[in-house]
Amino acid sequence: MKTLVSLFVAVAFLAGCATNAPQAALQPRPDTTRSLAKIELLYNEEDQFTVVDGGGSAIAGFAGLLGPVGTLVALGFEVGSRATLAGRTERRSKEFMAAVKNDGTAATSLSRQFAEQFAARLRESGREVKLTPAFRVNGPVAEMQALGHRPTPGYSTLTMRITAAYGAPDATSSFKPFVAVEQLLRDEQQSVVYQATHTADLEEPAYFMYDGLLQDARGAREGLRQGFAQAVQPAYSVMFGQDEPHLAGGAGPTRTAGLDAASAQSEVK
Repeated sequence: MKTLVSLFVAVAFLAGCATNAPQAALQPRPDTTRSLAKIELLYNEEDQFTVVDGGGSAIAGFAGLLGPVGTLVALGFEVGSRATLAGRTERRSKEFMAAVKNDGTAATSLSRQFAEQFAARLRESGREVKLTPAFRVNGPVAEMQALGHRPTPGYSTLTMRITAAYGAPDATSSFKPFVAVEQLLRDEQQSVVYQATHTADLEEPAYFMYDGLLQDARGAREGLRQGFAQAVQPAYSVMFGQDEPHLAGGAGPTRTAGLDAASAQSEVK
């Protein structure tokens, strides 16, 4: 689902949240990251949900088969739908966030649940972990820094931006869950050591219509929760390398990207 990743990048820029385009997967540097024994993990405590479709229609490519009138109608829909992408995404995202909050069954945010699971994974590796909620950070991954945060002496700082979304490549495809975890690791002197991004798109639950997604806020949130649960181990591995024991099972189709801070290039929200 590379189309979805590109779509979320485009929407992020439209929304004014600078992000980095996904890089080709690089091997983490365990000799650098594994040596950090005390880590303060900063995470956005409040969930941010995004609902986006690419606009247009999968039928647009066959518009020529519909005759002159059909072609004009199909192309008109294509252009009009894509032109309203930013506004449609903002409205639907707010509606979905409100529906999840009004459900009343979600006591703990997905972001906090993921951060706690990731912290548990770090502790399994023998590290000491301090878990700190913070405001959601904006900007490129290589520059992420929590507003007003004062580093804890003796601790490295791992800043996370955790994103949950439902997306469809176009206006006639189903909405499916997508999760992203962006990480920036600084050492005790607060020098950037490593950055990494893990994204995962899942097949279920899928909603053919936006209204169906909105009406099943509880089920849709549960799909995202499962996606984050599956993302713990891959997100850990891309940052710290492989070690035992493994906390989480394998995820569905996933992509990871990591890069050395010295050769960091622009990367996603």
